[in-house]
Amino acid sequence: MNNTVLTIEQMYETYIDEWLLIAYTVLDVHLNVLAGEVIAHSKDRDEVYAALPDLKGRSFTIEHTGLATSDVAAA
Repeated sequence: MNNTVLTIEQMYETYIDEWLLIAYTVLDVHLNVLAGEVIAHSKDRDEVYAALPDLKGRSFTIEHTGLATSDVAAA
């Protein structure tokens, strides 16, 4: 972990078309992530899921910075 907090915009610019495991630090009133620490990133979704134990009770989200694929559902 690098302990660097980035805005969600910085994450999308830095990690293009990747899966991100984010320990978030700032949410808006609608609970959208505004900033946080990227714990893991990869083009392979399974690699990001494998990093979940590293969170040790922290609040997190998983984001994909590319186009949605047929195996991804969103609400």
